[in-house]
Amino acid sequence: MRIVNRIISSLLMVIPVVTSAAELEARVDDVITVVGTRTERALNDVAASITVKTSDDIERELTRNIADLVRFEPGITVGGTGDRFGLGGFNIRGIGGNRVLTIVDGVRISDEFSFGPFLSARRDFVDVDSIYQAEIARGPISSLYGSDALGGVVALRTKTAEDYLGGESTYVGLKTGYSSSDQSVQTAATLAAGTQLLSAMLNVSHRQGEEQETSGRNDGTGPTREEADPQDTKTTSIVVKLNYQPTEKHRFELGLDTYDNATDSRLLSDYGTLSRGTLVNSRDSEDEKDRTRMSLAYNFSGVLPFSDEIQVLAYTQDSETVQLTLENRLPPGPTSVAQNRSRNSIFEQQIDGILVSARKDIEFGSVVHRLVYGSEYYSTENKTLRDGGTTEALTGVTVREFFPLPTRDFPVTEVDQLAFFVQDEIELMNGRLILSPGIRYDDFEAKATSDAIYLAGNPGISAPEDFSDSEVTAKLGVVYEFTSDLSIYGNVSEGFRAPPYDDVNVGFTNFIGGYKTISNAALESETSIGYEIGTRLRGGWGSVNVAVFKNDYENFIESLATAPAFADSGGIDPADGLLTFQSVNLSEVEIKGLELSGELSLAPLNDSLEGSAFKFALAYAEGENIAAAEPLDSIEPLSAVFGLTYDAPSGKWGGDLVFSLAKGKDASDINSTSARNETSGYGSLDLMSYLQVSDSVRVNFGLFNVTDKQYVRWADTAGVGADAIERFSQPGINARIDLRVEI
Repeated sequence: MRIVNRIISSLLMVIPVVTSAAELEARVDDVITVVGTRTERALNDVAASITVKTSDDIERELTRNIADLVRFEPGITVGGTGDRFGLGGFNIRGIGGNRVLTIVDGVRISDEFSFGPFLSARRDFVDVDSIYQAEIARGPISSLYGSDALGGVVALRTKTAEDYLGGESTYVGLKTGYSSSDQSVQTAATLAAGTQLLSAMLNVSHRQGEEQETSGRNDGTGPTREEADPQDTKTTSIVVKLNYQPTEKHRFELGLDTYDNATDSRLLSDYGTLSRGTLVNSRDSEDEKDRTRMSLAYNFSGVLPFSDEIQVLAYTQDSETVQLTLENRLPPGPTSVAQNRSRNSIFEQQIDGILVSARKDIEFGSVVHRLVYGSEYYSTENKTLRDGGTTEALTGVTVREFFPLPTRDFPVTEVDQLAFFVQDEIELMNGRLILSPGIRYDDFEAKATSDAIYLAGNPGISAPEDFSDSEVTAKLGVVYEFTSDLSIYGNVSEGFRAPPYDDVNVGFTNFIGGYKTISNAALESETSIGYEIGTRLRGGWGSVNVAVFKNDYENFIESLATAPAFADSGGIDPADGLLTFQSVNLSEVEIKGLELSGELSLAPLNDSLEGSAFKFALAYAEGENIAAAEPLDSIEPLSAVFGLTYDAPSGKWGGDLVFSLAKGKDASDINSTSARNETSGYGSLDLMSYLQVSDSVRVNFGLFNVTDKQYVRWADTAGVGADAIERFSQPGINARIDLRVEI
């Protein structure tokens, strides 16, 4: 922390004071965000730390996936490098997984779900080329978004016809790109047409490639393999938007969004390994995931006694992950015969919902109230299936399995959630002081159905239980503007997460493995309260933002811990002799930290540097499971990004030079019961540039990890286990190029 404080002090000492009108007029217009308040607000008027990435940022940074989307955002990560199952979800300030709400056009992305070595359904369900804007809110924000907004919200909005047309009646865009790190080729086409009355947009994108390279050199088999396991991957994304605006007051939008990914892998790192005495000669996989969403949005803008604007969103979404594992194995014993075995694991989630919200501006003298209120209802149906497929000896004889398949890892569960929320943004002192109190009530109910498949696969297990609960969350935000250049803000915000259906009623028994998992109907909702204060300084010279935060979590759910009821016997259930796992609540978890970011114009140093800027960002956090006095492994190490950016006055060309740094993780920062590897600190240099060849042709080029640094990100160590850590390393020097043609 002393180093961080010195960095902040040094930066603040060299910031010039802005007084001239010319410098004030040179300021960049405020970026508009919606996620922090559910209303359009300038970032500087929001009492929270929010990151906004536009489609221009995505193109400029040659973004390929959701991990790239936050590549230059310290304190926010997406892990999964080197893992068969691909990228996971967002981790914000040390909180990740289903504790971070991710929405696309207002609709929640499917949950993550993992169970055993052959099923891990993740949340990488978005093609970033279709994104118009990404907004990331750090910290608890359940008072606006309810359950799962315990650690933050990632709100993604896909493009519409209006984003392309710009006053024209038609638009045709073609894009192709190549990335050397995974030999992938992307082709995309966008068509848009329409008038103010009726417009339509079609975006189709296809990407085909191989595994992402690592910095490792050992290309053998088994856990010592350092190169990535070979993969063939194909992804197709289709986004359709139809907008109808019969009058200025009424607007309708019909949306269709599909995402399909197929990845075939040769898991060479598993070849030759032993599993309970059985030799795995080979192990390959065929994994698929798809998501289909349909939505209908209605917007009314007009002065009514109770509203100035009304928004209605109705939607349905189906997501499915299918992961097929194919093995050739040799059981123990001198007379054993090699066998072919298949395992098919499936996770499905369907969500149907409706959101109604309204905004009303009310003035009482010099006091302005911007009231936002509404209601949300959504229902999810959640299923998992583990199908044994077949196990056959090479002689053609079917081999008897020792546990019943198919089975479910939890019973089919429907979760219904109803919420009401209200927020009042109160502008005082001619807008220099903004107070934003808010409150939300959530009521949720889960109904579990133990069908024949679940009962057959879990003999002797207790019947699953329905569960329900309700929660009230609140927040208070304050923004005060001392001058047009200096403001401070603070907020106190609550978060919660309902007990997950797969933790409450999880069930699986493996007699051969000697273990079982049992349900826990007594699980309580996770809750959090976050405190944040910050300051924003800006002018013609640039901007500096500083934030300090502390988040306290109670009843944090630890999935599949050793069952407390059998703690005295080392987790062994005396009734059957099986090691028993159960999800439990942890009493208290604390995360605190500091974030610093800014941008300084280089033009005052030399007139030739007009269009140049120095950008920087830094994030530090520490977290602890207070009851166990252990550090949290979900916390990222101290990280920083420094960059130089230039845009030619002509607007025809420009580029960015970015230096990313991260501190290592040693044993003192890792949970003593964790098997995660230590990591070394590193620095990586990236160079990105663009050339506007003509009004209709643009080329983006990037050279990444220019110094060919070998490093492993801490976010990726969760999947290492007994494998060589180099297989989870980032690629060495690699290049990307995109060509876009617009008509």
